[in-house]
Amino acid sequence: MRGSRTRSSAAAWPPRWLAVSALLTLCMVASLAPAEPPAEAKDAKAQAAALDQKVLDAAKKDSEIMANLTHLSDVIGPRLTGSAAVKKANQWTAEKMKAYGLENVELEPWTIPAGWERGPASARVVEPDNGRTLLLASSGWTPGTKGKVTGDVVVITARNSKDLEKYKGKLKDAIVLQGAPVNVRPITEPGGLPGVRPTPPPETKPDADKKPDTEKKPEGATTEVQPPRDFEQMRAFRRELAEFLRTEGAAVLLHDAGKPHGLLTTTGGWRGNDRVSAPEPLPSAYVAHEHYALLHRLATRPEPAKTRVEIEISNKMIPGPITVYNTVGEIKGSEKPDEYVILGAHLDSWDLAQGTTDNGTGSCVVLEAARMLVKSGVKPKRTIRFVLFTGEEQGLYGSKAYVQKHKDELPKISLCLVHDTGTGKVVAIGTQGREPVKPILEAELASLKELGLKEINLRGMGGSDHQSFEAAGVPGFAVQQDMSEYRLTHHSQSDTLDKAKEADLIQGAQVMAVTAMRVANLPELLPRAKKLEEKKVP
Repeated sequence: MRGSRTRSSAAAWPPRWLAVSALLTLCMVASLAPAEPPAEAKDAKAQAAALDQKVLDAAKKDSEIMANLTHLSDVIGPRLTGSAAVKKANQWTAEKMKAYGLENVELEPWTIPAGWERGPASARVVEPDNGRTLLLASSGWTPGTKGKVTGDVVVITARNSKDLEKYKGKLKDAIVLQGAPVNVRPITEPGGLPGVRPTPPPETKPDADKKPDTEKKPEGATTEVQPPRDFEQMRAFRRELAEFLRTEGAAVLLHDAGKPHGLLTTTGGWRGNDRVSAPEPLPSAYVAHEHYALLHRLATRPEPAKTRVEIEISNKMIPGPITVYNTVGEIKGSEKPDEYVILGAHLDSWDLAQGTTDNGTGSCVVLEAARMLVKSGVKPKRTIRFVLFTGEEQGLYGSKAYVQKHKDELPKISLCLVHDTGTGKVVAIGTQGREPVKPILEAELASLKELGLKEINLRGMGGSDHQSFEAAGVPGFAVQQDMSEYRLTHHSQSDTLDKAKEADLIQGAQVMAVTAMRVANLPELLPRAKKLEEKKVP
């Protein structure tokens, strides 16, 4: 039998050989087992995890995020750059920073060339006389119409200088529509809530308007490849178009608000109002999507049918320069106080509603992250600085001013991380294509996966203050969030306190605080290189 032969053979081996065989087997097993990390490395990892937990626990006790957001939204209200309200918000957030124990709290001044106050705007269709009033809101920093004006509606489809030639002599006192209605279509946002993805109107500033789509496409979905857009050419043509309309004597320029259900939007800045000698810009306004589409249908009927509109816009221009502020405070670094990690958001808003989700939420998340870090008692090795910028909505001007003022510190800033897409949970951090940073953050932020931080990716996002740092060579990132109706409500009269989600904002503060602490405690600053070094083949 096989079994008895085996037993008798084993019995025939001398004890010395059995011992040697056992020793060889143990050595083979030991060589295959993973190496134990040094005790020092294990201790450092455990200490870092313990610090994470202290910060995360601080968020669960006595959160002030909704109390702060309620005060900012209801008591202070909309915070247009250059207004008394945004200055009040600067002062209030500075007092909050001091109360939370931050050091070196100050309001850092910078200037804007002109201020602006929104006045009433009204319009109605007078031909055909269908009794239709139009819902609209002025573009930011646009002048008024100096009373009621009535004019023919003319649709301009020009995209270059040559296209403009056919409109010469035809725009005197005209109410101009810039192109066809935008494509407003329903989508399902990551949180399962309805939203819209408007096609940006031609006049939108690429450096100030929010925010490119960073969602993953469903499997099997196809994406139409568009040729790259030359923004400098677009800007140059916008300036040319504005001058053409002004010299041709057009009365008003109208844009599609690009949102459903009568929601309005506004954007704009002081370009054209930045010097006394500049000619006054053409009045402009955003029209509710449904009404813009109506005007377009009426104005493109076969001739000789005409469409005429009566419109009145009353705004107030405030001569500048006007001093505005960024609110700044910090937790001083224990070992490298002259190196920095920046957490940021923009405090200014548009004035159609309360500016809750754009960007009261981000501002209060930054304040809460500061409160959590101080309350937890952690002592970061580098200085963590908290900055609430203004002038973001007009073109990132507050963060650009900060970068210019602190240009000597730029080589010592490891990261600027901003929170600026509303109330939704933070689901990822995009590293703007910075490949060497991705694995570092993946290793450091592993503890945040349980909170819902799904990934660190290479995707980029435009339209917020991190771009000012990124453009200066400093890693500047924005957290990626569950959009949670953001595209629907931002810049509209529906950007109000009731949209805020406390649990998701607390999660955002946790992500921001832990990220700041981890980066502040790294052995080195985050790498500046965009690409990983290629391994050399021998």
